[in-house]
Amino acid sequence: MRLVSFYLFLLVLPALSAALEPSSLDITLKLARERGYRTAQVDWKIIEAKARLLSKNQGEGAAIRFVLKALGDGHSFYRPPGKAGYSLPAANTIPQKSVRMLSEVRAPILGVPIIRINGWSGTNPEAIGATESLRKHLVSALSVPRCGVVLDFSGNTGGNMWPMLIGLSPLLTEGVLGYFKDAHGATKTIEKKAGGIFIDGSGHMLNDATAQQPQYPAALIAVAVGQRSSSSGEIVPIMFYGQKNVRIFGQRTSGYATVNSTFKLPNGGAAIITTAITQDRRGKVFDAHLEPETLTDRPLEAATRWISSQCQRGIPDNSFELTPR
Repeated sequence: MRLVSFYLFLLVLPALSAALEPSSLDITLKLARERGYRTAQVDWKIIEAKARLLSKNQGEGAAIRFVLKALGDGHSFYRPPGKAGYSLPAANTIPQKSVRMLSEVRAPILGVPIIRINGWSGTNPEAIGATESLRKHLVSALSVPRCGVVLDFSGNTGGNMWPMLIGLSPLLTEGVLGYFKDAHGATKTIEKKAGGIFIDGSGHMLNDATAQQPQYPAALIAVAVGQRSSSSGEIVPIMFYGQKNVRIFGQRTSGYATVNSTFKLPNGGAAIITTAITQDRRGKVFDAHLEPETLTDRPLEAATRWISSQCQRGIPDNSFELTPR
């Protein structure tokens, strides 16, 4: 009889262990409470009670979406199992998969080269290829002397910012580019040094993606943004913000210039949670829209006219400095 009881115990033990493991909803609640940037503004006792009831009636996925929406940042979201490759869309649009081609060379306007940087996400090997491809486009654009170059982020709906930033890093000045600040006040410094991009002193793995450098510098850099610019499509332009030879053209961005972290869940999905806000090199906080220096519905034309007019003066005017708002 004792032997039978022992075997029954062995059979029941795995079921009990599985029951004790935290569910995907449990983990999402914990992460949202501890890591969400706006966690202090949420009544977690009420949210958890509603989430448990929602999970019972409509399923765990609905409950996880409810919890992430409760953060109120408009940027946190749930990626169900098997739904890889999503980037956050601009406001009032339907989620779409990120474009696999990170960058494209567009036809020059007034002789000024234009590089379009798309929303993009992918695996680490794909990120290496995307970084290298963007750098090749930059090297090609600056293979002859130029007064400047236009970086078009106006349709960039987000994704992985690092191939964008590192691919364009030859255009950035050495030193601090910006910061990420979490809900507890801790910051991570983003800087360029020794030609690479560093996060809190550690070199990014994509720094080794390519050693190519432009043959000639760009005296002036125009950055085009628009209402569809979102997430990393806003953060990367912010890393250029305040650099003396940079001017930003277009329309105010969609307002998701906050930092998302991806957390894998036991169900195979992921909770993408806004964990920090972005600050520029001077410490100016961008927790919403990026306002361009020059408001225009035709940013590429305005940007190339600006570069061309400076070039016609003989010496590009690098003396201005953007004023934080």
